[in-house]
Amino acid sequence: MDYTSDTKSEKLLAFVEWLKTNGAEFSKVEIRDTASEGGNGMYALERIEPGECYAFIPHSLIITGKVCHDTVRTNGPQQPVAENDPRPGRLMMCVFLIHERFVAGEGSFWKPYIDILPREFHTPLQFSDEELKFLRGTPAEFAVEERRQGYREEHEKALALVPESFIPRSVLTFENYLWAMTVLSSRSFSKDLMAGSLCELTSESEVLMPLLDMSNHCPRTPVTWTIDDWGVGFSDDDNAIEIGQEITNDYGEKSNEELMMGYGFCVQGNPLSCFHIKLNYSRDPLVEAKERLLAAVGLDKSHDQYIRASGLPRDLLPVLRVMVMTDVDLYFIGQDVDRDLLEHVGLRNELRARFLLMFLLEKKLTVFESSAASVPAKATTANAQVALAYRTEVGDILRSTITNLQTAEQDIMARACRLFESGGHELPRYICAERPEQAAAGSKRARTDATPSEQFLGMLITSESLASDQAFHEASEQIDVSEDVLLTLFLLRARMLPSSPWHAAIRRLDGFRHPMLLFEQGDSVDEVYGEMLAEVGELHDSLFPLLTEHFGDVFPAEHFTVDKFLWASGIVEAFRVVVPPRCTSGGSEVEGICLV
Repeated sequence: MDYTSDTKSEKLLAFVEWLKTNGAEFSKVEIRDTASEGGNGMYALERIEPGECYAFIPHSLIITGKVCHDTVRTNGPQQPVAENDPRPGRLMMCVFLIHERFVAGEGSFWKPYIDILPREFHTPLQFSDEELKFLRGTPAEFAVEERRQGYREEHEKALALVPESFIPRSVLTFENYLWAMTVLSSRSFSKDLMAGSLCELTSESEVLMPLLDMSNHCPRTPVTWTIDDWGVGFSDDDNAIEIGQEITNDYGEKSNEELMMGYGFCVQGNPLSCFHIKLNYSRDPLVEAKERLLAAVGLDKSHDQYIRASGLPRDLLPVLRVMVMTDVDLYFIGQDVDRDLLEHVGLRNELRARFLLMFLLEKKLTVFESSAASVPAKATTANAQVALAYRTEVGDILRSTITNLQTAEQDIMARACRLFESGGHELPRYICAERPEQAAAGSKRARTDATPSEQFLGMLITSESLASDQAFHEASEQIDVSEDVLLTLFLLRARMLPSSPWHAAIRRLDGFRHPMLLFEQGDSVDEVYGEMLAEVGELHDSLFPLLTEHFGDVFPAEHFTVDKFLWASGIVEAFRVVVPPRCTSGGSEVEGICLV
């Protein structure tokens, strides 16, 4: 049952008296019932000077893990509280709160504090079905169910851990457990913020601190913690707090999704607001090698990434660059691990990483926009208004990020074309160790109406490129082989013809050796490359000298030896890039070989 305003005021007065009786100090502060704003707040009764402690509580008023463990009885013998205590910390704190509220009641030392805790919360876990519709298609839609399921599992553990003689099952319900968990998510302080004697009082990661948890959130509010053997105090070392001014706290660098999920509100114009995505490459056959590489360069292999309106997170593109690496990339880069290398592996890798990110975000945008039809026309409740603000923000971040990525993508493809025409390159370091050349000034192709992506497609070696060499094209139409084999043959043909637009770029790769060509040199090369070497060698033997006999001018023997065929086949396999449909005029993806 919720409080009436009179009852709430009485409980607030009792809480203030309890604080003072037990050693809390806050003579210049008033705890005010701000019912119109949804809760309580702290306000200055007198001017508070910079550095002056305005709120202090002794250790005896802090609810730590030890306090909970000392109170809660569990099935089986009690064990000393230690770092390796098997009983989950948050679970025990939730059980403690439920016990003190519903079972201990009047006999609880903590009753005045329990009485002023909100009975109702406004996080998405407490939203109605209608209010939850505003979250459809957003990351929060799935986060709500994921969190609810996690809490249900914790509640089941609590039921197994706590005897009914301590808390009746009619009290230890999921609804009450959810209430207690939301108390923790909205009011607890991380133990990491503290040090010394307070840390020794708990083996858990969170504590509840009556009085100090009454401040409302205001971003970038400077709060200094003073922790000693007596207790914990708050002050503002930088600014004076004037009479009547609300005393706020900074709840930390939290996005609006985090604030909504944990506290039930959003901050307008929050610079930390973000769009949450999960990267999933668990089905990638190279996942173990990629995770080893990420660990070697100190990158978190976590799948969670948070894209803000201000730009991409620092580690997102480096992680994606690893995700799109081929086995050849991993073979060479794995022998030369360098975090700086992942800032730019090569132009081909960069495009692959950005194509993947765009694919993920466009897929998210499709889901988001298709869900709009099921979102109510108006937000008629406070919860719905918070959810709508979050939803609007998610759409804005998603669309602006996609727009910025599209611009960057076109810039990269335009740069690739300039490099190709000027003889420059941005090849991986394991192919060309020297610093990548830059396109010479003024070397852009002649003015054209073609977009950068259309020009880029013309630079790739694709199945469409075969028609640029009439003799090869006519011969290829009489050969029944796969597209990859045709590209291998075309690449060798362009290598032998100085007039080919790809000649210089191909000759630059004369020193490249696919791992299959290194197989016979040592045991460090995986056996799969030995099998590949044998297969490609057999393929060459099935084509030559037959092709030379029938098309001698197109496939002269000295340019189509088995060694050269193996070399070219390795380039086709390693330098492949797939251009997505949105970048092509035909609306279908185009696969080609990128040589810059």
